[in-house]
Amino acid sequence: MVFVTGGTGFVGRSIVRRLLSQGERVRLLDRGKQHRFVQDEKIEWIRGEIGSRESLLHGVKGADAVIHLVGILVEPDGQTFEKLHIEGTQNVVEAMRQSGVRRLLHMSALGTRPNAASRYHQTKWQAEALVQSSSLDATIFRPSLIFGREDRSVNLLAKWASYSPVVPVLGPGENRLQPVWVEDVSDCFVRALKNPTSHGKRYALCGPQTYTFNELVDLILQIKKISRPKIHLPIWAMRGPAGLTERIFLRPPLTRDQLILLQEDNICTEENEAGKEFGVAFKGPEEILPTYLN
Repeated sequence: MVFVTGGTGFVGRSIVRRLLSQGERVRLLDRGKQHRFVQDEKIEWIRGEIGSRESLLHGVKGADAVIHLVGILVEPDGQTFEKLHIEGTQNVVEAMRQSGVRRLLHMSALGTRPNAASRYHQTKWQAEALVQSSSLDATIFRPSLIFGREDRSVNLLAKWASYSPVVPVLGPGENRLQPVWVEDVSDCFVRALKNPTSHGKRYALCGPQTYTFNELVDLILQIKKISRPKIHLPIWAMRGPAGLTERIFLRPPLTRDQLILLQEDNICTEENEAGKEFGVAFKGPEEILPTYLN
């Protein structure tokens, strides 16, 4: 039995379906998102949320492992990075301790570090610290930009390219990324689940190619066989509008923290240890995007 938090999200759905395909029993924390799965997918639902220790204790009870995926890039509806990333992780760790469950797979993010400029990366770092100090049999994954058929990043760029006469790019667009396919991320999680050599380790997850943001836009345009000029919007000029959207919208389309992230590289600086250890041959956007962007 594997208990999954954040299992109804973009990455979570991929991991859950891979677990089910491998014959694992899956239990999910339910915030009313059951409609994201079809009825014949055999999932046990636990009503609750990451802030409820009682719900987590119910979810963890009798489980063999926990996959903790809860994370946000934007703070919606009164939720904060601190509440979800730090307090949520602390709640999961405490529930596991009380229940005697030791195996934990934790989703972090590439670029997470103690001196990070963004609150997103700062709180992800603090969540990692909680996991590492927990004495659990934990494995931490740090993916770069995750893409796939249902993502909200590459697909949004593709929609802009299709329907707008120009493609807006925040900043110069020279920040570098190593987009990683969601199915490769899921494969690593599931293969690590019963791999004791991964206990206590952190793995960066990156695709095989590095792109600047401009190059990624150009690849999308090439795949869709359309031509659009890129309009570069200065970061400094977007700080005011980003701050305004944070005050107006419950789920702001742009935040000041995102502007910080968009100025940073998000690439792997070490050898692909995850690919070697789990036997995963990572696929890049040039191979995958043409299968659904058309």
